[in-house]
Amino acid sequence: MPPDRVGRAAVLLLVAALLLAAIAPIVSGAGGPPEHANASPQGIESAGKNPDEDKDGGPGQNKGKATPEETATPENTPTVATPGATATPTAGAVPEENNATDTDPSPWAILVLALLAGAVVFGARYLTGPPRKEAEPAATILADAYQTVLSRPAGFPPELAERYDRIVFVGRGGLGQVFSAVRRDDRRTVAVKIPAAYDEATGKTFMKEMRFWEDLAHPNIVAVHSVNILPVPFVEMEFLPRTLEDLEKPLPVETGARIAAGIAAGIAYAHEKGVIHRDIKPRNILLDDDLTPKITDWGMSTTVAASRDTTIAGFTLAYAAPEQIAPERFGRADGRTDIYQLGAVFYELVTGKPPNACESLAGLAEAVLHEQPAPPSEIDPNLAGLDPIILRCLAKDPADRYQSAAELLEAIEALTGDAGAGRP
Repeated sequence: MPPDRVGRAAVLLLVAALLLAAIAPIVSGAGGPPEHANASPQGIESAGKNPDEDKDGGPGQNKGKATPEETATPENTPTVATPGATATPTAGAVPEENNATDTDPSPWAILVLALLAGAVVFGARYLTGPPRKEAEPAATILADAYQTVLSRPAGFPPELAERYDRIVFVGRGGLGQVFSAVRRDDRRTVAVKIPAAYDEATGKTFMKEMRFWEDLAHPNIVAVHSVNILPVPFVEMEFLPRTLEDLEKPLPVETGARIAAGIAAGIAYAHEKGVIHRDIKPRNILLDDDLTPKITDWGMSTTVAASRDTTIAGFTLAYAAPEQIAPERFGRADGRTDIYQLGAVFYELVTGKPPNACESLAGLAEAVLHEQPAPPSEIDPNLAGLDPIILRCLAKDPADRYQSAAELLEAIEALTGDAGAGRP
């Protein structure tokens, strides 16, 4: 018997014992003494007198003891022998019919006994019956622990539930939402990007990004595994859990320079393919375990030829180039825009702060257009060797910057002595 049923059985037996102890006095003395149960007060008084004193002792009456003649049974009175009877009734005896009713148990005692018996019977059936089923677990666990069925986060298409599990929302990038997920076929963790909306304009922009990104294969660019439009538009790419934004800054000079060189190598490769990013910032730089940087989120990217149109692209103001804010003054965004943004990221890596820090958006835009950032060496004298490289990247006029990402990469490698460190 299970331990819980043993405990309930002990309680039931204790209650039964208490009930028996409570009703035992009631049952044993239910009617009182039989000879006085139904007697009236006068009967009780007369029963207490001597039988010889039943007479008042009036005139002419014999107050002495009865003679044998007076008590003998008349000869003409028939006597019936009762089996087992040894004596005849005497004066003052209570009639037999009254004694019969006095010995019957009380109706209340019978009711209590019946209820107690029923409780014991039903309690025994309950204790010996089959155990109750335990509540079903809230989660469904499959045979293998890694196949735990998890809820699908909001925004992830149900059409892809058969392809992935362990789906977790990571963040938003460009015009899409990014999730980490585990492929069911080979248990590999990947990143899955889904359009933020399914309208025509968003769909076209999303597929344009994927078209550019799918053709970029470089160690410093997040790899795209597959691009699909069915059952819903989505792209599957390599998953890296950290971004440059997650690192505590400032970094050591060597570490900061190595990361900047890797970003420059990825940008140089994309430019050779005719693609410019236009949104280089710490959040769009993912990090491998050894801090190898990989550029992601090419949603704002475009081709070099298309950069000459008048379309206003989105950007992050803290890392924006002057031509993105005032194209009428500085011209359209091109490959040198990526160089300016990389210079802003490099500045923050080694100093711990962005080159233009203002509380208001208007003040930040004014600083980007008109104020020259303080040289890194003013913040840390050990950064003096980086001043010419970073400040040239941050020049207001695109003509005063490095004219290619490859040229910038060579300058960093020459400073650090790691020629080819940022190249594939």
